[in-house]
Amino acid sequence: MSDLYIVDRLFKVIRERRDVVLEAVTKGSVSDFAAFRHLRGKLEVWDEIENEMRLLLKNERDKDDE
Repeated sequence: MSDLYIVDRLFKVIRERRDVVLEAVTKGSVSDFAAFRHLRGKLEVWDEIENEMRLLLKNERDKDDE
């Protein structure tokens, strides 16, 4: 299994899970404000994980270019 496959798969899973949370927030299926804040926090975590992965990949590509 190639590293590229694993990275692509991880990005896909992150997007799918973020989309589920985003749909719950935007479609109004949240029961109360505490649940809304919880889901909003999950959304921020998925975004942070994706950003960190992108930064790591960029750093690795930069190393390979040197």
